[in-house]
This record gives sequence, structure tokens and C-alpha cells, in this order.
Amino acid sequence: MMSLSNPLQWCLLVGATLLFTALFMVAGLPGATLLGPMAAAILLGVRGASIELPKRFSWLAQALTGGVVARSMDVTILHDVALHWFPMLMALSTMLAGAVLVGWLLERSGRFPGGTALWGTMPGAAPAMIAMAGDFGGDPRFVAVMQYLRVIVVVVLASLVCHFLLGSVPVPIAVPGAVPAPSASVASTLALVAVALAGGWAGTVTRLPAGPLLGPILLGGTLNMTGLVVLDSPSWLIAVAFTIIGWTTGLRFRRELLRDLVASVPLMLLSTFGLVAMSLGSAWLLVTLTGKDPLTAYLATSPGGLDSVTVVALGSAADVPFILTLQTLRLFGTILMSVLLVRILRRR
Repeated sequence: MMSLSNPLQWCLLVGATLLFTALFMVAGLPGATLLGPMAAAILLGVRGASIELPKRFSWLAQALTGGVVARSMDVTILHDVALHWFPMLMALSTMLAGAVLVGWLLERSGRFPGGTALWGTMPGAAPAMIAMAGDFGGDPRFVAVMQYLRVIVVVVLASLVCHFLLGSVPVPIAVPGAVPAPSASVASTLALVAVALAGGWAGTVTRLPAGPLLGPILLGGTLNMTGLVVLDSPSWLIAVAFTIIGWTTGLRFRRELLRDLVASVPLMLLSTFGLVAMSLGSAWLLVTLTGKDPLTAYLATSPGGLDSVTVVALGSAADVPFILTLQTLRLFGTILMSVLLVRILRRR
């Protein structure tokens, strides 16, 4: 692959993306516009592709995704927090405690540098976890692989769960109230893009966790809930954003990195499935205490990246605002837990 020119590699990536996306759509998997590009990028990445997307593209994709998510937010999200604060708190505590437990068990295995496993198992905020691991004696390579390997496994599992929970009912790629329809007006499209750019900039300069994503969510969600603006966008624009996210994640998996870490991959996968199993317990709590449907509860507690799980949720019939609420709370909880871990490691 390294012998091929960059333009040819991009052509192969685009072609493989179209092929995988079409196959996933035919299979009826939610999040096909994310899974297809991700699968194609992984295939090229492990073959030694030299191409990569500039960081500004990833920033833009996250900002647009945040704008799309903001469109699905309304006053019911405040109602969910007020009505279900205790079940949400229980689910959040269970998820974070499970992540720390799995990380501690991996540390005890002796297969990872000190502190590395804890950073690698924290659910969400992958860039922050990688940076913290490097600052406090861990191996950021291991953390990067653990974080992004978990994202891929969780996205695939979440898509399969959506498919099987919905049974034979086909899952539309564009769900009313979640993914915008192609007939979006010019004004509503420009409003969404403006909110995405402004919110992404604000989230970045204020160093908000996952700022390019959460900034537009907070800004756009506030405007949408108050009815001050109408946010909408053609589905092709959102597909482009999802494609960028899939490519950015998949191209991180290079052969030389996997070769160095292959001996630890089984433990990484085991920890990932352990976190997923624990998330099922949190999902059961939500179903029991809130009466939410199993699909919504599972996606709300799934230990993947906020943007990736959101993409899957947007392509399903789940309660997107509820999922977004708990996933966002988990992201902030992960950051706070990481600060606590930093203090503990400093004392050691």
C-alpha cells in the first residue's frame, strides 16, 4: 500500500467506503454511514496507507454532528433529567465504577505499563485519556489502541443490537425527528452550519471536554429548545460528517502499531467485552427504573465514544435526547474521574 500514490489511496478509500456502506445499508444496520467508512479506513490503515485527514476536518465533522444532535433536543431532555435523575445517577455510577474495576484488573495482570490500563478503560474522552497517560508514566500507544479499539467494537455491537432488537422491522437511514430530511430549507441548513461552527469554536477555546462536539450541542440545544432558531440539514451533509468521523477513527489502526501491541489485544478485547457486559447491567437498571425501551437503555449506557454512539442512535428508532443526556453526563463523569486518578497517581 505504501508504494501507491496518495491520490490512488484516496480513490481506494472512497471506493471501499461506498462498497461497505452499501453492504451495511442492505443488511439494515443502523449507523451504516459511519460503519462503512470506518471499515474501509481500517482495511487501508492496517495495509500501511500513508494518507490521513487534517485535524480541521475532524473538528468540522464533530461540530456538524453536534449540530445534528442539537436539532433532536427539546424540552423533554430537561424533563428526563428531572424525572429520572436517580436512575441516571445509578447508571452513571455503575458505568464509571465498572471502568475503574476493569482497568484495575488489567493493571494486576502485569501486561501493561503502570497506569496505562486505567486510562485505556475509561469510557470516553479518548484524546484526553491519551494525553493524561503520556503525562503520568503510561504508554499512550496502548491507551490509543484500547480506546479506539473499544470504540469500533462498541459501534459494531451497538449496530447489531439495534438490528436484532428491532427484529424484522427495517431501520430507516433517516428517522423523522433525528436525521434531517433531504428537503431541508436553505435557511435551516445555514442555521445549523452557523450553530455548528460557532459552538465548535466556543467549545474549543473554552477547553470544554469534547468541545467541538459538545459546544454545538449546548448552543444549538439551547436555541432549539427555546424555539429561537430552526435547525435542519440535508442528509448528504450529515453523511459527509459521519464519513469523516469513520475515516479518522479507522486510519489510526496502522500495521506497525498493531504489530507492537498484538500480544495485548486479547486482553484489550476482553476488557472491552467486560465493559459492555457491565453496561448491560446499567441498561437493565434504566429499563427497570425508568421504563425506557431496551434499545434506548443499551445505547445510553454503551461505553463507546459520544460521537460514535450518537451516530448509531440517530440511525435508529431510539430516544436520542435521553441517550444524549446520559452519554454527555458520562463524558463529564469520565473527566472528573480522571482528575481523581491523576491525584491518586501523583500520591503514588
